[in-house]
Amino acid sequence: MSRKLELRRLYKQRASVVRHAQDLARSGQYSDLAAILPELEPLEGFAAARERFDDRALRAQLDRLCAMSRDAMAYPRVRV
Repeated sequence: MSRKLELRRLYKQRASVVRHAQDLARSGQYSDLAAILPELEPLEGFAAARERFDDRALRAQLDRLCAMSRDAMAYPRVRV
């Protein structure tokens, strides 16, 4: 496989793992990224994406998504 194709494959896997982390954070079932990481470890591409989770901005985003989703589940809006 050419180097370019291999890099493209790794990029797609990394993006897929990050999207999955965002989906899990939005589920409201996790308190923060530390709680999500064990769910991501078995995924293909996790090793390539692992360094992305060391980024402060991404960690903050995922922690914030977890908190917002948990709050939304705890205090659902009443529709009239």
